[in-house]
Amino acid sequence: MSKLNKFEDVDVFASLDAIMKQNTGFYQSDFDIDREIIAKTAASASKEDKTLLWFCRPSGTHCFRERDVFLKDTAPHNTWRFYMEQTSDRILAYAIELTGKEHGKIKGNLYELDYSRHYERVKEKGLPADTVKLIYERGEQMIPAGQYFNGSPDPQFGKFERFEAIPNDPDALKWLLREEHRNREQLPPGDFKAHIAALHDGLIETEARRIVREMKRHDTPNSPNKTHFMVELSPAFMQLANTKDIDRLFSMLPYKTLSFSKIEGRHGTYALIDKGENRDKEIKKPRPSVRAQLAADKKTAAPKKSAAKRKNHDLEV
Repeated sequence: MSKLNKFEDVDVFASLDAIMKQNTGFYQSDFDIDREIIAKTAASASKEDKTLLWFCRPSGTHCFRERDVFLKDTAPHNTWRFYMEQTSDRILAYAIELTGKEHGKIKGNLYELDYSRHYERVKEKGLPADTVKLIYERGEQMIPAGQYFNGSPDPQFGKFERFEAIPNDPDALKWLLREEHRNREQLPPGDFKAHIAALHDGLIETEARRIVREMKRHDTPNSPNKTHFMVELSPAFMQLANTKDIDRLFSMLPYKTLSFSKIEGRHGTYALIDKGENRDKEIKKPRPSVRAQLAADKKTAAPKKSAAKRKNHDLEV
């Protein structure tokens, strides 16, 4: 896993949209729901509402309040764990701290999360919440977690607005969330444009590794005429990839007889190799993206002048 970064004072909607487009080929409309959640919490006076956890996957996105993800048996907690426990999806996960509005844009700080490690913390540190608070326009009611309610108006409290799980130990939740915040604050600031370029490179590399893994999984040729091993290129990847991306994918696969082709009677595009090809290989070292190459060229284009001899602990290394 590469080093994680934080991205401070960003346009939250624009930044998350850019991230999503490096991973989510289908159901990008899920992000419309996320926008509503973020806008509503940005307008809230509650400090607990200002920190959210968000992730995108090949087929959709999710956004939750951080406090809810750390409460056991809630929908946010279960959803956050589900994609680690039940899928092999590539997940891009972030913490969002909302800081305010500027020129009509919701601003905040984004913190990269290592989803697999964060999942372990959620699993290990999740707190029990045996009570649910029902919030109405003119009051609140408490019910046991798991008890059915239908969100109907209450004769005394009026229109139903929302519900939230209540931790058995509120102080433990506060301490846990403070610890999460302190850990995030230690992350170094990152270059967001470079981050997006790296995510795009990662999209291609992830697909290459998946194809190599699938090629090894088959014991016998699986093409219709049994002359080739084949793996379908991920439909989500194909939704996001352009021609150059597909060319880069082709160059990373380690097979001499490789071809990308349609298969009659089937949807999609397939990677095919001859049945005699050695499949016990790993991907080739990925070529750096054009953006990365340009950045490297810029750094080395003009040699720096020799500095006079002096003590300077701030020199670049």
